[in-house]
Amino acid sequence: MEGYFKKEIVKLTHHCFVLTEGINTGILVKNRKALLFDCCDILDEEDLKKLGVDHVERILFTQHRRTLSAGAYQFAGKGTRLTVPREERHLFDSVETYWEDEKSRWHIYHHQPGMLVLPKSLPVSDTAGEGDAIEWEGFCIKVYDTPGATDGSVSYVFKDGGKTICFSGDAVYGNGQVLDLYSLQKGFGTTDYHGFIGNMKKLVLSLMKLQKLNADVLVPSHGEIVYNPSDAITKCIEQMNELLENYRSISSINFYFPDYFSGNKTGFEKMKKAESAKLPYFIKEICFTSFIILSDCGAALLVDCGQTQVVDILKSLVADGTVKSVDGCWVTHYHDDHVDAIRELVSAFACPVLAIDLVAEIIKNPANYFLPCISPVAVPEAEPVPDGFSWNWNEFKLTAFHFPGQTFYHGGLLAEGHGMKLFFAGDSFSPDGIDDYCCGNRNFIGDDRGFLKCVSILRRCKPDYIINQHQQLMFKFTDMHLDYIEQKLMERIDILKKVLPWNNPNFGTDEWWARTFPYEQAATTGSHIIIEVHFTNHENVPVRAFVQPVAPEGWNLENECDIKEIIVPPVTSGTTDTSYTNPDGRLAFRFKVPENAARNKYIIPFRISWDGKYLGQFRHAIVDVQELEA
Repeated sequence: MEGYFKKEIVKLTHHCFVLTEGINTGILVKNRKALLFDCCDILDEEDLKKLGVDHVERILFTQHRRTLSAGAYQFAGKGTRLTVPREERHLFDSVETYWEDEKSRWHIYHHQPGMLVLPKSLPVSDTAGEGDAIEWEGFCIKVYDTPGATDGSVSYVFKDGGKTICFSGDAVYGNGQVLDLYSLQKGFGTTDYHGFIGNMKKLVLSLMKLQKLNADVLVPSHGEIVYNPSDAITKCIEQMNELLENYRSISSINFYFPDYFSGNKTGFEKMKKAESAKLPYFIKEICFTSFIILSDCGAALLVDCGQTQVVDILKSLVADGTVKSVDGCWVTHYHDDHVDAIRELVSAFACPVLAIDLVAEIIKNPANYFLPCISPVAVPEAEPVPDGFSWNWNEFKLTAFHFPGQTFYHGGLLAEGHGMKLFFAGDSFSPDGIDDYCCGNRNFIGDDRGFLKCVSILRRCKPDYIINQHQQLMFKFTDMHLDYIEQKLMERIDILKKVLPWNNPNFGTDEWWARTFPYEQAATTGSHIIIEVHFTNHENVPVRAFVQPVAPEGWNLENECDIKEIIVPPVTSGTTDTSYTNPDGRLAFRFKVPENAARNKYIIPFRISWDGKYLGQFRHAIVDVQELEA
């Protein structure tokens, strides 16, 4: 992919160099041998020849992620020793276990180790961790555990020519920022799902450790080389703390886990709790995340169906005459606790399943996506409802909305009847604020995007109460509450612009701005498959991207160049669905599965260059190859 970005070799000292182009690889050279710090796949023999290197003797990795380690495949089996972080060895030499584990594919409530696991294992020579010292050609390289961006990250520190140099992984980006926020997703006392910037505490402790080392030069895995490490670290910590203060002021974590933020003994500013009330007689909680709207004629419209017990209770209500019929199910969003039992519901009541179009597409074809809390249960009967569509059901008027709150793939339902306006908001709000605690959900931020769009919809609809599927009481936002949420979100935009290095902060909060489609598909030997790469451009200007698949050995692209280019228009919608204004950009690659391909699960990474910056093997798709039946 060389030629689609500009790489440069920067000399730090007489022996130490950095190959840089968005991703940094350290090269320590002596006696025509090299020791590498990480190994991005843009490194090649020509780069090494320029430095007089005949042999790469050893590679020290700061973390497991393939954007920093995929270049090591070219050295495997050539006598190069691979030293990996002690806590992440399994993510180098046993990655097949990760890919074969169903927990890495469905019902995703964890985030670590994240989406950048290597596609196949590497032979590991040894591990390194806190307190180790690695001797190489007269250099003493000390190892420090610096978790944060990954749970097992380490940093390497050594002296050369009177300078102390630190290769710090992704502990900091350039002069006081972090590469993204989704890497920091980590739960404490809960699953990772509720852990927005949950690894911040570990990261800050790691940064403070690095600051005490008084290095002259800090080389992060991404971003500019830092020549004033102490100032950059102080700046990073201060900005992250500012973000945390803003986040928890309107976080629904204050509702679900009241003690989660109690580490701040002086307290913190937060939104005044909204007024709650009992449900009216025509709205009944079934169990878990399910409610029914009960018509005067006895017909029921179910909202969400995530548990078998919901279907059992509905059967009982029909049997005792409380419910005369189940006329349908409205699905607020795709999460497993809202959809897992829909197939049983349809089997029992033969009722239609309705959802906003983006949600319907996921629950019809879940294998096409990799998202938090995703369920493998496919509901082909799901009927898409367009944004803003209204219809009458008995004495109620119902209106569907694309309601991109807790997740981009989320709908809202306004029910008007019996003199009341009730808004089914799914999981998007609570009396204490907003449910934006998982970056993988794609919480956009900006005008008419994400929760700011949701606030605008609530202002327009003016519901008497809001119903959240996880709460037994409904609640009411006043203009004061909506103003406060809006104010804090606007302040957050300014904070994120300081914290993140991207031209638009959504690139650092929206984990799936670049994604493959379908994420997973089945294929037979000798068959033809298509994998697309989709791009959400959050910038206000068009952006050029280049994409190259890293095909398995023996796989070929069909009659096309292996590197494709696209110019993605500004501020795309987040979906390639053409019914939405300004759809995302998409590139398609057509492969032929070899006739002799083994029955296996194949991970196909895609190398991406975005706006002139190389991102590495940033995304991947999965192809499950099966033998052709006779």
